[in-house]
This record gives sequence, C-alpha cells and structure tokens, in this order.
Amino acid sequence: MVKAAYSSGTPALGVGVGNAVITVDETANLDDAAEKIRISKTLDLAASCSSDNSVLLVDAIYEPMLEKLLQQGGYLVSAEEKQKLEHTLWHDGHLNTAIVAQPAEKIAGMAGIELPEGKRFFIVPESGWGPEFPFSGEKLSVVMTLYRVRDIDDAIRHTNGIQAYQGQGHSCGIYSNSDENIMKLANATRTSRVMVNQPQAASNSGNLWNGMRQTFSLGCGSWGGNGTNNNITWRDLINETWVSKPLVKTKELLSDEELFGPVMARMG
Repeated sequence: MVKAAYSSGTPALGVGVGNAVITVDETANLDDAAEKIRISKTLDLAASCSSDNSVLLVDAIYEPMLEKLLQQGGYLVSAEEKQKLEHTLWHDGHLNTAIVAQPAEKIAGMAGIELPEGKRFFIVPESGWGPEFPFSGEKLSVVMTLYRVRDIDDAIRHTNGIQAYQGQGHSCGIYSNSDENIMKLANATRTSRVMVNQPQAASNSGNLWNGMRQTFSLGCGSWGGNGTNNNITWRDLINETWVSKPLVKTKELLSDEELFGPVMARMG
C-alpha cells in the first residue's frame, strides 16, 4: 500500500541554470534546423531556461547554415555592436533584468543598435567560454551566441566547456541524421536531456511529439547540484509512505557459484 500526502514545505529539488548548447552537424537538414532554432530562440522571447543560448556549427555547413539563420530573422552583430550589446545585457557582472524576455527591437534601442526590419534575434560570434566570455552564459533574451567548430568532437569539447561555466546537467541539442554523432554527443556530455532535431525550448519540458513527461521544472542531477535529473512532475512534489509486508514466498538467494560460476571459472 502507498499513501501519498502533499508536502507543506518547499521540495529540495532545485533547478540548475539552463544555457542550452545546440550543435548542427554536416548531416543535418539545414532548413529544418534553422527554422526550429528560430522557433526555440524566440519562443516566449527566450524566457525559458531551455532557449538556445549557444549554437555550434561545424565547418562543413557553417556558411550555408549561418545564411539560413539570417533568413529566419537572425541579425549578425558586428564587433562594435557586440560590445554595445554586452554592456546592455550585463551590469557589474550581473544580467540586466530589463532585457529579459524583451523583443529584439527594445534591446536594440537600449544598446544603440540600428536593427533592420524583420530581425527577431541577435547572433553573436564567439570563440571562448567562461567569465571572460559572458555571451557563453545564459542570457534569457533573444540573443544567440554562435561558435564555429571543426567536427562533432570539437562540438563536444565546446559543449562541455560552455556548460562547465553555466548549465551543466541541464540539456543540449543536436540537428543531425547521424546516429553515431548523436550518441557520441549524448555519451560524452554531462547533460540530462539531448533533444534531437527538435526546437529545444519547446521540447525539453516534454510534449506530444517526443513523449517525455510534461513539466515546467527540470532537474539537472548531481552535475547541476540537484537532487534529481528528471522532468519533475507531481510525483516528485509529494511525500510517500510505503507500508511493506513480507512476500508469501521468500525470494531465494542464489550462491555466487550458481550466479557467476562460468565467469569465476574463466577468471581463475
């Protein structure tokens, strides 16, 4: 028998920083990837912790994919505009809350950038990560950081570096038709969710097209200092009392020889 009661306290689950990193490899459908990145980057004006904060393009498709992102409403900032944007997004090392979930036009006005008509999100080229590269962190705004990487291995290195700074354990994504690349990324990154060929912000929290548990709270596991890395649902927010009775027939505990005899014999 299981008895459930809602806890009166705040569950000690915790939710880590988002800072999703998205890879586009040489096997991806570029039109599909560009559209879904735009959908994710602009959904709720990037208020979601699952919004695409950094996008990694492999060398083989860098130029054509960048062009498709521009066609989707991305605006590639110049070096001068990057500085203006940085000074607008961060004040004294902290994210300026006035830019959170604001349209690109408003952020451009605050930064003194002339934004062409039809542009919906900023694309900021970057080369490093960490405190010296603030654009490598979570921005909660329609600002996307862009990296050029050699291949999937370099993409993994960048993903781990960026998320070691912010977002470890949360999520990353990949646009690819290579199962080898997809599984290589999943196995080599410290991430609880890898969205494949899906808009990140609309997929991490579960939906009808991927079958994950739907939620508004994501756990990042021990990687992110959380108590769980599940898509948190009502089950995680209650206390359960288990009333245990013995089995009618007790399970038999087999000997090591019965369980592992052939292996033990081979190992000597």
